[in-house]
Amino acid sequence: MRSAVGDLRGSPGLRFWWRTFEGVRDLFAEGHGEEGGPDDPLPVKTYRGSPRYVLPVPARRIGDARWSFGSFRAAHPSAVPRRDALDGRSLSTLLYWTYGLGRIELGPHAVWPYHRMVASARCFHPVELYLWLARPVDGLPAGCYHYDPAHHALTLLRPGGVPPQVRTATGAGAGTGLLVASAWFRKSAFRYRDYAYRLCAQEAGMVVGNALLAAGALGLPGRVHHRFDDATVNRALGLDGVEETAFALVDLGAADPWAGPPEGAAGPPGTDGVPEPGDRVPEPAGDTGTGGLPEPGDGVVPRIRPVHLAPNSADAGAWAGLTALDLAARMPGPGAPIDPADFLLPPPGPAGTLTAKSSTTGAGAEPGQLELAAALRVRDSGGRMFLPAGPPPAGADLVAALRYVLEPVPGDHTGAACPPLVDAHVLVVDTAGIAPGWYRLAGPPGAASLVRAMDSDRDGDGDGDGREVVAMLCDRTPAVNSAKAAAVVFLTADRLAGERWFGARGYRVLHQEAGIVAQRIAVFAAAAGLSARITNGCDDAVVRGALGMDAARVPVFTVVLGRRRPTAQYEPPLTW
Repeated sequence: MRSAVGDLRGSPGLRFWWRTFEGVRDLFAEGHGEEGGPDDPLPVKTYRGSPRYVLPVPARRIGDARWSFGSFRAAHPSAVPRRDALDGRSLSTLLYWTYGLGRIELGPHAVWPYHRMVASARCFHPVELYLWLARPVDGLPAGCYHYDPAHHALTLLRPGGVPPQVRTATGAGAGTGLLVASAWFRKSAFRYRDYAYRLCAQEAGMVVGNALLAAGALGLPGRVHHRFDDATVNRALGLDGVEETAFALVDLGAADPWAGPPEGAAGPPGTDGVPEPGDRVPEPAGDTGTGGLPEPGDGVVPRIRPVHLAPNSADAGAWAGLTALDLAARMPGPGAPIDPADFLLPPPGPAGTLTAKSSTTGAGAEPGQLELAAALRVRDSGGRMFLPAGPPPAGADLVAALRYVLEPVPGDHTGAACPPLVDAHVLVVDTAGIAPGWYRLAGPPGAASLVRAMDSDRDGDGDGDGREVVAMLCDRTPAVNSAKAAAVVFLTADRLAGERWFGARGYRVLHQEAGIVAQRIAVFAAAAGLSARITNGCDDAVVRGALGMDAARVPVFTVVLGRRRPTAQYEPPLTW
């Protein structure tokens, strides 16, 4: 559906969209923090005085990367892995391949040495991962844990299974348990200030997207929840709700991953007495769990006060804008069903030319031929200076890398298979067998193809190859030579639809939805021998002009694909 463009700054959420897109240069001109000093964050969150459990060695192989996709399971019903419960080894494997440390950089130029299974701006990794086990697992008592990727260990924060208050607050059945991705703003905001909210939402989406891939490979159903009672979840995890707050969660072992929101679910935030940006932001305190919201009454989860080290001592007032937006986005419970068509562009018309359709047979088509662990082990962002090199990839390889990325996401938006709430536009730069220019990724689940844009010469230069966008990317992000890329993928979202359905929460929901897709791109690109560099150095107006989109739509992710050039940097994988 095409949104009617009106006032793009008429609400707290839309004003933040504007500030971090159209007004991003003014935002950066306000200043930023410096790396290499006392404000550098700790690479991992470290608790003190709480029981710790070192996890067993994770499996080096996990399963096919495509088992979380309904179309792939439907094509191979007899081979679908199924797991009714976790044991210690499978739990260790799930956590490690979701958000563990994958490799380390060594040498004099290793400025950001610790790399996890998902990309992160400057490797700050502001997302923290929590696990709530519904029942004991091989000596691990049921309870709420924090995952420490540096030591591959769990810290017990609260004993006991998932409380009914948390199940009600999230709409999750939690048959096996819950994975919760939080945003610890300080770890990124010390440098990026208010812009860190965008980075946190992007990374949270990639983490839950990777969790779905890993859980699916293990045979464990997973379901993403973007909308829930923030106050209850934060209180249950011992989070203050201001410095750190829950962003998204995955229901592990969901009986029906496609179940709709519960009856009586809440509408968009904004009518529940939640502060709006501009209101006084409460100071964080060690014993708060509601993020400035009213203290809950009887029947709530008891408060916990786990002690952890502070990542740095930067003044949180420097990023008061993102804190205010996050408070405005709070919800009292799960959200009402949405209409996915309200977010997406119409399918490409018949004038589009179908090209480079990937084969449904041949190498890599059968289960087991695309090992998730192998792809995650080689996934990278192309190095600090990404200068793609080598022969261009074959067109079939590019399409194979993109074939599944728009598969439906099991989540809390609807009661049926729901596509990601973003569109994918592909600018082919140098790929063998595919003419340069603009394409849409479109088609039925499991059979997506590149469809040539009907009007791919909007710049009027007669070639339609998108070179004005490539020039913009090279200018805005000199550390990435997009002119040498195989292709650039733009994931666009309708921010006005996000505002209609989610209110101020739409900003983070749409970035998280795009993050799920971006992680799929990174994983399948790695399997095809390509690096995937996520960059936000993009002039959204130039992209909209090239694609003929109105101001409602913004490119929330830009992913540059290409073969990595060998360098002198030594990056050994971390293996057992």
